[in-house]
Amino acid sequence: MATTLGLARTPHNGSVVSTTGGPTLASPRAGGSICGVDDLAACLRAWRQQADPALVGAPPGAPRRTRGLRREEVAARAGISVNYLVRLEQGRAQSPSASVVAALSRALDLSGEETEHLHRLTGLAVPTARRASREVTPSLQRLVDRFADTPLIVVDAAWTIVAGNPLAAVFLGTDPVGENAACRQFLGPPLVERTAEADDAFERDLVGELHRQAVRHPDDQAVRDVVTRLRALSPRFAALWEQRPAAVHASSRKTFTHPRVGRVTVDCDVLEARGTDLRVVVWTARPGTPDAEAMTLLRGLVRAPSHA
Repeated sequence: MATTLGLARTPHNGSVVSTTGGPTLASPRAGGSICGVDDLAACLRAWRQQADPALVGAPPGAPRRTRGLRREEVAARAGISVNYLVRLEQGRAQSPSASVVAALSRALDLSGEETEHLHRLTGLAVPTARRASREVTPSLQRLVDRFADTPLIVVDAAWTIVAGNPLAAVFLGTDPVGENAACRQFLGPPLVERTAEADDAFERDLVGELHRQAVRHPDDQAVRDVVTRLRALSPRFAALWEQRPAAVHASSRKTFTHPRVGRVTVDCDVLEARGTDLRVVVWTARPGTPDAEAMTLLRGLVRAPSHA
C-alpha cells in the first residue's frame, strides 16, 4: 500500500471534525474523469459510466449500447427505484440516506476513496474502521529513513510511538519507540520538558485527540486501554476528559529544554499518513536562529554517539 502524507491544516488547539479535508476525487480507473467538486449528480453519472459491466454478468468485450452500467442495472443492484436514481443523477434529489449511499457504493463497486467522497458529497459522516490501522507501510518507513536530519516519530491512534528516527531519540533523550506519549505526559516522566503554557496546550490536544479516536474507532482496545488507565491514574487527565475538548494536535511552536543544548524553540507539525491511521510528528527550527544551531549540534550527537 502506498502512503502519502497530508499536512493537518487545522489551527493548533482548534475545534475540528478531522485533521484533513476530504480528498479531491480522481477516479483510479483508466480513462476516468475528475468529478466536479460538490457535484453529486455528476459523480454518480461518471461512476455508473465507468463501472465494469461484468458486475451484472455481461461477458468481457460484449457490445453494449451504454457505457458502463445502465440505470436499471444500478438501481436493481442498489435496491432503489430507477426513478429515484434518475432524480439523483439529474440533481433533483440531493440528500440520500446513509443506507442508500451505502447501497450505491456497493452497486457501483466504488473504491474506498470514492465511497468516502460520496459520503462527503451527501453530507453524511464518513465510515471508518472500528479498529485503527497500525501498520507502518514500507513507503512510510522509507520516508522516516529519509528524514535523517529532522527529528521525526510516527504515532498511532492511541498515541503510542510505533516508529522514529535516530535524531528523534537524541532530541527526546531516549528511544521513544514503544512508549505512549499520552501516558508519559500525564504519568511521567514526560518525553520532553516544555514551558507550562506549552504543556497545558499539549495536554488539551492529547485529550481531544483521544476523544476523537475513541469515537472514530470505538472497538479499538488500545485506545480504550490508554483512556481507562489515564482516567484512573491521572487527576489532570480525568478532569480534562470530562471537559470534552474538541482539539487536534496539528501545528504549534514549542520551547523544550534539552540536557545537552539547553532551551530550543521548534515548530511541531503533525502529518497524516493517508491510507493508515498513523500520524507523523516532525520538529523543525527556523533557519538562521540559535534554535537551528542547537538542532545542528543534536545532529552531531547522532553522527558521533560515542561523544554523547
